[in-house]
This record gives sequence, structure tokens and C-alpha cells, in this order.
Amino acid sequence: MLQMAYPAGGGSKLVKRLELYYGMCEMAKMAIAEYGGKYAEPLISEYALRRAFWWEGEWRGKPISCFAAEKKAVCKVGEKMAAFYVFDTPRGVYLRPEIKLLDEWVKVAHRGDEGSGVY
Repeated sequence: MLQMAYPAGGGSKLVKRLELYYGMCEMAKMAIAEYGGKYAEPLISEYALRRAFWWEGEWRGKPISCFAAEKKAVCKVGEKMAAFYVFDTPRGVYLRPEIKLLDEWVKVAHRGDEGSGVY
């Protein structure tokens, strides 16, 4: 939509930055609506949102839905909220629970051509 307002050339760099900013704002609004401001707002900075993504899967036998940003993720595990650390490794992106009693890693994104395109 913004591309039509500015023909190719002079404003293209500005248009890309505006589109990126708009996309990040939309992602922030969706994260707050899904997980609540108390949990999602600490993850919403411009830099963190550039690398943010959603992931849904299963963890410890329960459905899990996560909003993962640069270093942290907030997840719904069943009906409960949980915080996770995000680790970007050469083998993929993993989440690890903040709870000290659990040292289990959850793979949420792969590396290479077959991956999901995140990070």
C-alpha cells in the first residue's frame, strides 16, 4: 500500500522503513492482545521486534503458543503463562524455561534452506 504512494526511486528507502515500522507495530498489538500487556510489553522494543516470531507446538504434553523476541519469549502453556529464554544457535532457535527446576530446551526454528525463515 505504501509502495503505491511513492513511486520507485526517491522514497523507496523511507517506504521500506515505514513498512517495517508499521509491521512491527502490528506485531506488538497482536502480542499484547494475545498474551496481555503484563507479559508481552517487556518484549516489545524496536530491535527485539525485528527478530520476533510466533511459534505453536507442544511442550510436556500440552499445547504451547509463544511470542518469541530477541532474548525472551512469553508462552501460553495450556491455560497458564510462562516465560522462556531464547537461544539463537548454529543448529536453530531454542527456548528454555526461566523456571530453575526445568532445564529443557524446545527447538522452535531450524537453520538452513528447509527452515521457517526466522532469524
